[in-house]
Amino acid sequence: MSFVQAYSRWRGVSIVIPSDIVRYVYMATAAVLVLGVLREVFVFQVGTETVLQDLRHFALDAERNLGAWYSSALMVLIAACAMVNWHKDRVRDGLISYSWVFISVVFFLLSIDETVGFHETVDVPLRNHFELTGLFYNPWVFFGAAFVAGFVALLVPFLFDLPRHIATLFVISGAIYVGGALGMEPIDAFFEYGYGEGHLFQVIATSVEEGLEMLGLTLFLHANFIFMAEARTNVLVRR
Repeated sequence: MSFVQAYSRWRGVSIVIPSDIVRYVYMATAAVLVLGVLREVFVFQVGTETVLQDLRHFALDAERNLGAWYSSALMVLIAACAMVNWHKDRVRDGLISYSWVFISVVFFLLSIDETVGFHETVDVPLRNHFELTGLFYNPWVFFGAAFVAGFVALLVPFLFDLPRHIATLFVISGAIYVGGALGMEPIDAFFEYGYGEGHLFQVIATSVEEGLEMLGLTLFLHANFIFMAEARTNVLVRR
């Protein structure tokens, strides 16, 4: 295993990180997704009346399981990297450099929501009140879309100030994540309403949704690592 030495010292201790850490993160993402897909195949082929029951802890569409924990962990790592990048990038214009802090806070809060599912608490009341069906069966996406629009609008100056390849990776990873979280959610809701939760179509839509979310988070974390490496921060990694 190769290592990258830090270019500076922090409290008198050199910080060294494996240079292929990004590869491990992608492998972990793939492993979580494969386990989730295998779980669905197992349930469809064998059923739940076994000693293993429904292997809920590997399900992609559930709370308090491996997938939710892993996505939350990726968000916490992104939040931590953003704070490190802000510490290094404070020489920029004040408002622009504090965009790192904004990203860190948002992803930390998203990590909490990913674990406990605050956003889903609005579904049943709004669904019953407005008698929502089909693509709008899970109405939290309206709030999610408004949040994403505001988040992107606030970060536009920051993105233009970043190195172009970093900004491009941020945009691509964000598009992948939002495409899963908001783009696939109405399709998932449509199948859930029309065929019921656990139907093959709904499971496929959910698997695609969760896969895009994890891939987007992994790529966004990768982009943060690249920025850290090129900025030669105390906690140093490289591509």
